[in-house]
Amino acid sequence: MTLAAARSHTRFTRRFRVACIGLAAALFAVLMYFIVDGPKSAQIITNEAESVRMTNPRYSGTDGDGVPYNLTADFAVRSRDNLNAVKLINPVLRFLRFEGAQPSNMIAQEGLYDSKGQIMELRHDVVVTTDEGYVCQTSHARLLPQAKRVEGDEPISCTGKFGTARGDRYEILDDYSRFIFVGNVSGLIVSNPKTRPQTTVIKP
Repeated sequence: MTLAAARSHTRFTRRFRVACIGLAAALFAVLMYFIVDGPKSAQIITNEAESVRMTNPRYSGTDGDGVPYNLTADFAVRSRDNLNAVKLINPVLRFLRFEGAQPSNMIAQEGLYDSKGQIMELRHDVVVTTDEGYVCQTSHARLLPQAKRVEGDEPISCTGKFGTARGDRYEILDDYSRFIFVGNVSGLIVSNPKTRPQTTVIKP
């Protein structure tokens, strides 16, 4: 090999070595970037129970005697997995005990309506007001309009023409006019709602 060729080969080798070192440094820098500060991989969140949100929904139906009732709410959320189940926010139910009666109301903070079975569960600050002036407060009510029955598994307190009463559980039967209290029952029964000369306290 001539002297010029040897010098050319030496320069090529030196440049190749520098290029390799630079490439290695660049690869190292890129690797550290992805480890420390690089872009994070996208996280795909899947919701198997995708839902549809409705504003001011309105439902209507009839009870076992064909008397209509109406159900409204601020919002309703229906799951795509179960189109019959509707979660309600601030539901208001208006129903008639019989044809020609004034509407009675049930309100709550939350509700779950089964449109297929026509069963509604109400939760949190449930207030029942009937056309006869009965007012009941509880935290749970299960309404079965076809049977014209309301039942609850939480304590309830009621006031009305009869006086006051409470219980740990309850049922409202016979066109929503017969109240049955169960568990730790107590109350104040008014003998004459007009003059109220006598009162009777009932206990279990």
